[in-house]
Amino acid sequence: MAAEMLKGDAWERIELRLPEVYLALALTLTLLLCWMTPPFYAPDEANHADREIALNHGHLIPKASPDGAGDDIDKGMVEVSDAMDVFRMDWEKHAGYFLDRSYGSITDTQQLSPVDRRWAGQTIFEEYANTAVYPPPMYAPAMVGWEVGEKAGWTIFASLRLARMLCALCAVALGWLALRYCVGWGWVLFAGLMLPTVLDLNATCCQDAVVPGLAALAVAMLSRALAGKRNFTHAELLTAAAALGMIALARPPYAVMTLMLFLPTAENRANWHRWTAPAVAVAVIAAVTATWWHLVAKFNLAVNDLGEPDKQSAFLHAHPLRAAWALLNGTAWAGYDFLHRGVYVVGLNDLLPHHGAAAVLSLCLLAIVIAVRGPMLETWRGRALLLTSVAGPL
Repeated sequence: MAAEMLKGDAWERIELRLPEVYLALALTLTLLLCWMTPPFYAPDEANHADREIALNHGHLIPKASPDGAGDDIDKGMVEVSDAMDVFRMDWEKHAGYFLDRSYGSITDTQQLSPVDRRWAGQTIFEEYANTAVYPPPMYAPAMVGWEVGEKAGWTIFASLRLARMLCALCAVALGWLALRYCVGWGWVLFAGLMLPTVLDLNATCCQDAVVPGLAALAVAMLSRALAGKRNFTHAELLTAAAALGMIALARPPYAVMTLMLFLPTAENRANWHRWTAPAVAVAVIAAVTATWWHLVAKFNLAVNDLGEPDKQSAFLHAHPLRAAWALLNGTAWAGYDFLHRGVYVVGLNDLLPHHGAAAVLSLCLLAIVIAVRGPMLETWRGRALLLTSVAGPL
């Protein structure tokens, strides 16, 4: 019995140090990735960069054009990102599937031509349709980096790396705060925040860099309320609502996650007036999200290049059973592919590990989830809310 208590104490002492361990590891790895990942090789990084630069110049709503939404972007920036895109697209011609890249898909020699290019001081229209609809909040760290680089006359590469580093610092700070205030679920959050995919995403200038940290911060606030078997404090509710609200604003399907704000109230079987505060928070998030997406609804959103809605709709009506089977089969494959890439990708465009490595990591994550004894949901209302908030966005 004494040995078990000592073992438990040791485990708790290690868990108390998780924020510092995460801070040291995540800072080291993300800053290395900021430098080592080829410029504009993160997913859609060039388009996110264009959106950030346009926001810096006061263009909250992009311009519409026959080719899609975009803005007037510095000519030097466009030429450098286009040059890097040529290398990437040339490599993709030799790949069986464009995401299955081998390690080192771009060399230092290839980067020599654009490496010294600086801001030109002249603008040309650049289309960036798939990021044109995103709001400013999560772009703030990268916007500062681009602004400093442009004002200082740095090279485009140097400006990008500063934007990446500021995103990485913000993402890691959010993860540290989540671990610092989390109760009982520290190991689960630590494992999720240290996934190779998450670290790589943190080290980009994309808005998605800070999404995992924001989600972790919301979960941390939730853990405190559930562990204390009480409702959110005002500070906890405000923090969780702000984190989930920024995610929902950028990714509207994720607005369903705001249902988690009702979990403490549902678990405590509180009187109806206790539901007011989370209801107000959810309503505000829904209103702000709907308002923004109404403003940008006029822009056509980018769709999958392989999608042909008219033909697919006709096939669905003509062959409902075959269409249903195709949908289920495709979803199953996509789920497997999501798991493989989602847990173990270092540089989406650079390194995809062996399937066995992803399987081992998945089993380790499952073991951590099973082993952790954090606050648990005890009511059917709470479980239904959690299931809906997770399954809805998926």
